[in-house]
Amino acid sequence: MEYTKLGNSDLRVSRISLGAVHFGWTVEKSDVKKILFAALDEGINMIDTAHIYGDGLSEEYIGSVCQSVRNRLVVATKGGHAHTGGPTRKNLTNEIETSLRRLQTDHIDLYQVHFGIGQDVAIEEIIETLTEMRYGGKVRYFGLSNFYAWQLCRINDLCVQMGYTAPVSIQSHYSILERDIEAELIPYCENSGLALLPFFPLAGGLLAGRYRRGEEPSPDTRAGQLDWAGKFLSYYGTEQNFDLIDTLDLFAGKRNHSLAELAIAWLLTRPAVGSVIVGASKPGHVRANSKACDWRLSGEELEEIGSILGDRDKTLRYPRRLWWEQV
Repeated sequence: MEYTKLGNSDLRVSRISLGAVHFGWTVEKSDVKKILFAALDEGINMIDTAHIYGDGLSEEYIGSVCQSVRNRLVVATKGGHAHTGGPTRKNLTNEIETSLRRLQTDHIDLYQVHFGIGQDVAIEEIIETLTEMRYGGKVRYFGLSNFYAWQLCRINDLCVQMGYTAPVSIQSHYSILERDIEAELIPYCENSGLALLPFFPLAGGLLAGRYRRGEEPSPDTRAGQLDWAGKFLSYYGTEQNFDLIDTLDLFAGKRNHSLAELAIAWLLTRPAVGSVIVGASKPGHVRANSKACDWRLSGEELEEIGSILGDRDKTLRYPRRLWWEQV
């Protein structure tokens, strides 16, 4: 496993993190310990959860099993989701206390504001609330999740102006099948030293081969169990994407790697990416995903992948090609 410094913090994190979004929903408490210790065995030291995951059970399950290894873990959680009222001072203050109790810890290594996109966010209030948490010793560093680039820029600038510690990371939906953040968010992170933490790197299982063209999702998959996952599959499981998946699967297979390994290894080469958050519902998933760190894509391989993805013809990637460069 490779490690890196998380943004402008002193947190040393594994390049692959364990996402705990399934804990409490599709993963029972008895399996959480197995998955967590499998992650530690693979050198994964960062676990990412949220106040809302599993209706609170994700944090509870993690807290119940991580006491003996707490000093080996970088614990990241989130508060202020739109479904719980958004990132107001009241919500963030209440939710971090709940998270600390559930996780059975006296501090959160990385506390992230869960949702800013599409919300009326009081940015100054967020900054002041998070700063109070840090001064009180409840939070070591803070980050953001699901924020527009302009919101991130505004928060970062205000922190500098007000003399507060700025965010060190941002979580965003990013995969081979979802690359919109390359237009503005990634260049800003690269320029300002923030770490990008991609989630859904396997596109909800599409890039792990869990779904097949023209077939209904199996009942034991997320898309077969959860309504939002079914909608996700409907949106990204297009004919065009399945064509791309087939080509990428062939590319990976010729090199004795899996499609999932390719999806993660590719993300690890992208600018500003600190750690890729990969969910797991079984210990075997953790072991399989960690193999991606062993595959260092060469320049030639990256160029071939770019051709498969059609990068040379895209106009929405950063820096954007101007109209006169198209002719």
